[in-house]
Amino acid sequence: MSDYEDEFEDEAPRRTRTPAEGVRIIGAEEAAAALETGQVARRRPEDAPRYGDVPEKPQGPSTEYRFPLPESVDPASVRRPPPANAEPPELPHWTEPPTGEVPSVLAGDDADVGEDLGAWSGLSRSPRWRDQGTDWEEDDFAELAALGDDDTRVGALDVNRTEHSDLFSFDEPEPEPEAEPVYAPPEPPPAPPRPKAPTRIHSRTAPPADYGAARPHVGSRDMGAAVGVGVGIAAVALAAFAMGNVPTLVLAVVVVTMAAMELFAVFRRAGYQPATLLGLSATIALMLAAYDKGTAAFPLVIALTVVFTFLWYLAEVVRARPTINIAVTLLGFFWVGVLGAFASLLLTFPDRHGIAFLLGAVLCTVAYDVGGLFFGSQMGTRPLMPEISPNKTWEGLIGGFFLSCIAGGLIIGFVDPWTPGKGLLLGLTVGVVAPLGDLCQSMVKRDIGIKDMGSILPGHGGVLDRFDALLFVLPAVYYLVQLLDIA
Repeated sequence: MSDYEDEFEDEAPRRTRTPAEGVRIIGAEEAAAALETGQVARRRPEDAPRYGDVPEKPQGPSTEYRFPLPESVDPASVRRPPPANAEPPELPHWTEPPTGEVPSVLAGDDADVGEDLGAWSGLSRSPRWRDQGTDWEEDDFAELAALGDDDTRVGALDVNRTEHSDLFSFDEPEPEPEAEPVYAPPEPPPAPPRPKAPTRIHSRTAPPADYGAARPHVGSRDMGAAVGVGVGIAAVALAAFAMGNVPTLVLAVVVVTMAAMELFAVFRRAGYQPATLLGLSATIALMLAAYDKGTAAFPLVIALTVVFTFLWYLAEVVRARPTINIAVTLLGFFWVGVLGAFASLLLTFPDRHGIAFLLGAVLCTVAYDVGGLFFGSQMGTRPLMPEISPNKTWEGLIGGFFLSCIAGGLIIGFVDPWTPGKGLLLGLTVGVVAPLGDLCQSMVKRDIGIKDMGSILPGHGGVLDRFDALLFVLPAVYYLVQLLDIA
């Protein structure tokens, strides 16, 4: 083995042999037979190319100059390519080393080639600066100078072209020029359209410019149906209050459960998959347990609801994204179930005091809604939170607060065990808390992209639309009673 082969063996990666592979020395006869059958290659001759050899520099003509030509070279003396009628040169085989020659691509005879070279030789070897109009009057710019005429301008430079470009006419007749308009006195501009409420809130923006004008608070509500439904609800509530705690509890459980059903249905329409059955069961269980065990029922039912909500999606009772749907389920339970269960807590007070407390919460909330509706529709000009609820105004808020205080001090104040002073405190509390519940529900509806939570109550929407403020009022009234110690 030569020194070169030794060096190649050191540089080349060694082939790993399998355990069954070995080296066997063969005899001369066996080696001759292998050579004859072509199983092995013969020894390469000494003059054969080997790995790493550098081929010799090709011999033959090569390019003499590069573009641009130096000043010392006459373009006419440059070797011309062969004429087109000459036989093409024989190209070397692809296995042969390169020659360095460049094949000719010019067609034509020697005269044509000479003309081409003459044209190129006339070009200057440096750019020419032109800043005067006369600089463009040379012969080599005759065609460009002709573009100065209006007849030869095309495209965007054509000052005479019409607005209807002929590039896209497709052989269609050009429209006839319109007749000159006859002067007429300008009409007054139309009133700006009323902006529509956004279907989904992505960010809080400034209110539209026309929010300073008065607008009806009720929108498209059927006031006749709304008043009729309101009177019917009041009659059912007063009948339950008159019959005692248990009928009142049954009515409260029905109302809160229907509100929870509407909320979970809205979540499903929005694309979520809450554990509706689990949320409704937890709501009913918490209301009944709160009436029987009081505040001690809240920690147990809440803890069980949270744990079983996780297990609901862990067991794949509902195959959906667990994180967002667990959050939606617990939101519905805490919003409607936990807050609504304070109605059961109010009914736990003895001597029908619980009914008086619940009556005070309901009556002051209704007074706030009526006051907000009346004053907002009659005098409302300043929007309260237009990005959340466009129809609510500061005038309606103040009117509802004022009417809630009147209902608490002059009506509830004469219901045992309330007093006029404590009834006024009840009205103040409801006037502050009720708009928060109303606005929070409007925020959720705007985010989901709906107008009402339901349609079971004509003129009002859904049950949750009617009792959204009361859900926030119930805990506030319960702790107000505890604070005033009037039980």
